[in-house]
Amino acid sequence: MVVTWVGPVPAKARVAYTDGEVFAAAAKAAGPEIPNDFPDKYTKDLREVELFNASMAWDLDEVARWQERYGIKLESGPATVFEEYLRTGHAIFETLVEHPTVPEPERFAACSVVLQRAVIVYADGQETLFLRSYFHSANDAGDFVNFVPRGGIEVSFATDVIWYPLALTQFIQEPASYVVLDIMTPGPLDATQLPESFRLDRSSRMTFQGTTYAVARVTGTVAAGQEVPDLRLKPPSAKAERAGASTPAA
Repeated sequence: MVVTWVGPVPAKARVAYTDGEVFAAAAKAAGPEIPNDFPDKYTKDLREVELFNASMAWDLDEVARWQERYGIKLESGPATVFEEYLRTGHAIFETLVEHPTVPEPERFAACSVVLQRAVIVYADGQETLFLRSYFHSANDAGDFVNFVPRGGIEVSFATDVIWYPLALTQFIQEPASYVVLDIMTPGPLDATQLPESFRLDRSSRMTFQGTTYAVARVTGTVAAGQEVPDLRLKPPSAKAERAGASTPAA
């Protein structure tokens, strides 16, 4: 049994699977990736699973056919959002997620991303976005399983803003989806530009690939049915970057 995991990426992005090291390192610098208010139900018997069979789609028909291949009908709401992404310079990344073994798997029809976890590294007009989502799959009898990829997805692209996709979150089947982002920039992030439903929990510093960054732990909660635009944040100014810069580690 598998689950499809589908989302937008900039059309010229480089996309690859990644291991879990960056998430573990960011958690050491900024705190545990599972927030304190995250319901215990979603961590019960949490299992680590694999990602496989990655592909890219460049039009809506491709997305629909790929979903149908794995027994999922593309609903009109997500289709409209995908179409807007495709119209505005994005492609759609698709991957399969291993689903834990369950009795009567055909009854486990409700699967939601209940925690969106990301590490974002931004410097010199380039963003590298590391993504890992926590899944909750349930049947109509109330049985459920929780699972998370061992690693994640790495998306690299040129951009003049710090970007994180949120528009598809409204279609989750649980009451809410939690978001935990560690945003790494050369200088401190201006937290006043965060949308109302997001907040800066803490700030710290972290060395990644030989360079030390300011790290902003940004968290938020998006309710089912709540339309939230993608996160687009202005990077620190050149002055802030100079103030926060440090010598690369040897």
